[in-house]
Formats: sequence, structure tokens, C-alpha cells
Amino acid sequence: MATPLTLRVCTALIVLLPCAAVADVWQGDQHSGALRFVATQAGAKFQGHFGEFKVRFDFNSAEPAKGSLDVMIVTKSADTADAERDEVLHGQDFFWVVRFPEAKYHAAGFKRDGKGWIAAGELTLRGVTQPVAVRFELKPKAQRLGMKGGVTLRRLEFGVGQGDWAETTWIGNAVDVAFDLSLLKETAAASP
Repeated sequence: MATPLTLRVCTALIVLLPCAAVADVWQGDQHSGALRFVATQAGAKFQGHFGEFKVRFDFNSAEPAKGSLDVMIVTKSADTADAERDEVLHGQDFFWVVRFPEAKYHAAGFKRDGKGWIAAGELTLRGVTQPVAVRFELKPKAQRLGMKGGVTLRRLEFGVGQGDWAETTWIGNAVDVAFDLSLLKETAAASP
């Protein structure tokens, strides 16, 4: 037989459990927006983008420390609209796409930063893993979640640019990476 205290505890749990914070899982890919980069060659800036990537974003604003962000980028999809430069970029001295077909970013937990958020994660590029903090902002849009942000990377920290390309006179070390995505809830994205 249940005691009055047991009944009250069970009733409280039944009432409070539906109110518990639940994280939403969002996903996207190259059809969800853009993942771009800007670098410098011979003192002039050039732009490029990655034509193939996947994003999985597990987020609850009430418990941001429990969230995660995973991004997988197909390195051979890097495109600067210059065939000669792209061939070098895909080659052994830069992305070496045959040996390192993917770059991966993983962050566990987020911290508030003004109107936005900071993901303190790790980027693995060309077999080298380095800590990378990415700042981003979120904007809910009906069944979608807008996610916009970026980071400046130092390519040489990842071994991108070997041999003569390790010199920064011709190709700058700083690479600005920016993304502007419209993510779908995982359940909505999985439905036909």
C-alpha cells in the first residue's frame, strides 16, 4: 500500500517530468546553407567554399553545457572557382584529400557570449587535432534553426601548406571560415 508521501512524490514526478528540459537535435548539410573560407594569396584575398559537409547540433538553451556540435567536411569538395588553385589545394601539400578525405569538428557544451554562443571544440584537419573555439548565433525560424558564425584558423597549425607553401609570403597563414546554415530538427529531417 502506498503511503501519502510516496503518492505525493509520484504525483510531483508525473507533473514535473514533462517540463524537464529536452535538447533538440538539429542537422544539416551543404543543402542547408554555406560553409565558406577566405584566405590570402600574393596579398590578395580569395574565397572558397566546401560543397559537401554534414552538421549535427544537439542543443538546449536551458542546459547548454550538455549540448554538442559535430561537423564533417569532405576536403575534396573545397572549391575556389580556380581549377589550378583547387588542384594544389586538394594535393599532398595542402589538404591531401587522398590520405585525409575528411576534416572533423567536435564540441561538447556551449557558453553564452553576448547574443551568441561559443563552442570550445577540436578540429581535426590533415590528421592534426587542435582546439578551436567557434562563435555562433542562433535564430529560430519555424521548423528550422538559423546558425551563423565563424572562426579564424591558422593553416600551418594543421600542417596545411607543406614545403614551399609553409612560407607565408605567398599564402597567408590566417584563414577565415564562416558558416550560415538553416538546420532542420532531426525528426523533421528524417521524415519523408
